Amino acid sequence: MILKSLFAPRRPIEHSGDEGSWAPLRKSGRPIRGAAMKRWLPALYLAMAGCAQLPQDLPARPAMKTPQVAAAIASSTHQATRDVDAHPVAGPWWRAFGVAELDRLIETALKDAPDLDAARARVRVAGEAERLARLNGQVQYATDASIVRERLSKNGLFPPPIGGSTFTQTEITQELSYALDWWGRNRSLVRAAGNERQAANDELAAVRLAVAAAVADAYFAGADVEARLEIARALREDHRKEYDLLKARHDLGLDSVQPVIDARKRLDEDEDRIGGLEYLARSLRYRLSALTGADPDHAADLPAPRLAARPPSLPGRLPLDWLARRPDVAALRSRVDAAADRSAAAKADFYPNLDLRMMVGLDTLDLGKLLQAGSLTASIGPALHLPIFNGGTLRAKLGMREADYAAAVAAYNRTVLDAARQAADAYALIASLDLRGEAQRQALQKTEQTRDLAEQRRTLGLASPLDALEADSAVLGERMNDIEIQAARLRARVALFKALGGDAPLKDPAP
Repeated sequence: MILKSLFAPRRPIEHSGDEGSWAPLRKSGRPIRGAAMKRWLPALYLAMAGCAQLPQDLPARPAMKTPQVAAAIASSTHQATRDVDAHPVAGPWWRAFGVAELDRLIETALKDAPDLDAARARVRVAGEAERLARLNGQVQYATDASIVRERLSKNGLFPPPIGGSTFTQTEITQELSYALDWWGRNRSLVRAAGNERQAANDELAAVRLAVAAAVADAYFAGADVEARLEIARALREDHRKEYDLLKARHDLGLDSVQPVIDARKRLDEDEDRIGGLEYLARSLRYRLSALTGADPDHAADLPAPRLAARPPSLPGRLPLDWLARRPDVAALRSRVDAAADRSAAAKADFYPNLDLRMMVGLDTLDLGKLLQAGSLTASIGPALHLPIFNGGTLRAKLGMREADYAAAVAAYNRTVLDAARQAADAYALIASLDLRGEAQRQALQKTEQTRDLAEQRRTLGLASPLDALEADSAVLGERMNDIEIQAARLRARVALFKALGGDAPLKDPAP
């Protein structure tokens, strides 16, 4: 009865002759404001009484962390890197290394990697979900058509001749409904879907970054192995010559058997080292082949990786906004916003909402009269949803949404801290490797000078060929160490690019 009075058409109230009554009409025929308030009070009371009570025991929302890395970066001194000029490079971050083969491999991987196909599919799914959320907030349409053959019972509700008759009921209806969304529930769900779509786009960027970084890391690791393998083979040749000389001296009775045993042991160690490096080279080629979307049979077609790359210089400080631009961090931030929007939508369910509904159709028991005007049927009216008796379910749903928000914030905080740690670790590793590389270059120079002196002494007859071979073997060993450090420096810079989100320039930011 209250709803009927709420939506009933207004009618002028007859004059009762009592000027103090709330009922008299004005000259315009409209009731005074007191009459209108009297009419709407039951509806307003019903709407207020129909609200479900929001829970009072919801836990406080967690705070989002902002890591501090300035002290960690400042503690990593890297004088060696400051001597390297910054190379501003237009385009993707991997071009800063200046290796054309690496550029082609990464571009191939970004087109053919299966992980990217899956990420692009998730972006499409999120886009359709956002589109669906927008459509759910608009006018809803439903078209139904049915033909039912029905026989009524003679002993049922309708007596003969209706009872016992058989009818064919044909019905075609078009229904329309629209939710007024007073409390912003649908708008919150649309915003949540938009944030989920943005998160999917950021995750696609994160997958692109991960694939590019994996290709670059595998390329420089392969270049390291190939270069060390070449030196290991040269070192084996020196050790073979040394073994032949020692064996000849032993056969002539000039030396004991122990130097021959030691030389044979070095040859066996060389064979073991070469076998391990050859396996690593094949394994890294298979890895590169898989990252570029090819099978292992095409690994032999890949170009031989080279260490001819220029290490990009490092910044003197690390701004925090670089970490915020990491795609995985941005994706989780969007998911936090989406969780907050879904929680807002859950809170809106605690309040009454009004739907407007309309139906137009044709209904007849005689199929031949379906298109006649007399078969027209229609209805229109509002529907008020009162959640007062659904409070337990609504509180449980809101609790779940708040828990989802807390979980999203926790994932965001963990990722931000991991990003800061990865950046600081990569920064410190690069600084350490730069210092080690400088020391290794000096050691290599000294070893080469010693080798040159040994060769000169051998030419003048002041030293034996064994001394020259030992000096050359020492140079090869230092070169192997130098190559390993060079590759580690390049791989550490790849890790820093990945930690910073890929597109952050490795140079001092403008003040």
